[in-house]
Amino acid sequence: MSPTTEPESSSSGRHAAPKTRTLPVPAVNFDEHVVPWRRRNFIICVIVPTILALVLLTCGDILVEIISELFGGLASLTPASPISIGSTIGRIVIVLLCVLLLTKLFRLKLPDLGMVRENRFGTWITGVGFGFAAVTIIYLLNVIFGALDVSFTLKASELWVLLLAAVFFAFQGFFEELLFRFFIIPAYAARITVAGAIGLSSILFAFIHLNNPNLTIFGLVNLVLYGVVFGAMYWRTGNAWFVAGWHSGWNFVLAMLYGSHVSGNALPGSVLSSSPSGSELLNGGEFGLEGSVLSTLLGIAIIAWCVKTNPASNTGLFARRTKPVSAEKRVN
Repeated sequence: MSPTTEPESSSSGRHAAPKTRTLPVPAVNFDEHVVPWRRRNFIICVIVPTILALVLLTCGDILVEIISELFGGLASLTPASPISIGSTIGRIVIVLLCVLLLTKLFRLKLPDLGMVRENRFGTWITGVGFGFAAVTIIYLLNVIFGALDVSFTLKASELWVLLLAAVFFAFQGFFEELLFRFFIIPAYAARITVAGAIGLSSILFAFIHLNNPNLTIFGLVNLVLYGVVFGAMYWRTGNAWFVAGWHSGWNFVLAMLYGSHVSGNALPGSVLSSSPSGSELLNGGEFGLEGSVLSTLLGIAIIAWCVKTNPASNTGLFARRTKPVSAEKRVN
């Protein structure tokens, strides 16, 4: 995709999305997401968001289980899979409820959470495409090096499951990004450095996956790393749709097209079945391609690109923020 023009100013308000020379999506100044938090204290910016994110994650899982039970009569359509009509509806409901709660409780607007008004769907699709490309690169390299045994497994009667899974992962990925990137990172960044905010949110992101099956040390390292990757993307673009699309596209393609484990979880109904064979360093073993050294290298490359192309308007990763000065002090 050809580059567009240099960043341009806009008169459409604080959250206008100027064009950018190096991105195929609308990007905004990340600092704009920090503005609503700057006059709030450490407890409101760090302690409360941390506890609230973990509570909402737990409550979200409970709500999804409850809704899944309500639609239990349809569960047989997707045997042995956590993806069902009920769980998909549950994911949609919890995302809507969380957005409503966060905006009302902290007096935030949707753009404060990175939900840029310009070209929402197109930007999300672009993110999905990048997620698809990233997984495919890692997958094909594993196939070339003989680190995966691949077979075609999809049955004609299961084709509809792919559509259901696409909706499920769209909201599952958005939910995790909403809590651990769009909400937490700007709040943290108002009191600590951006690097500290991304790092702390990434540790929390890895923490919620500690009970995942087949978790390895290398898989855990990559969970932290990809928390940094998505955090760096959000700092670089300020665009929630792009980051959420990438996360959802990555999970969907990995699970439903290539049939690899997603963070240690195996999901039936995929187009292909990909079993690890040979070097676990390449294929990630039973944890899946997210535990591969190739994923590590790709993640490092993405972070390096975000840092290298960071627009001057964004606060630097390690810059310390100064407390806002009141109007009275400025006059004196």
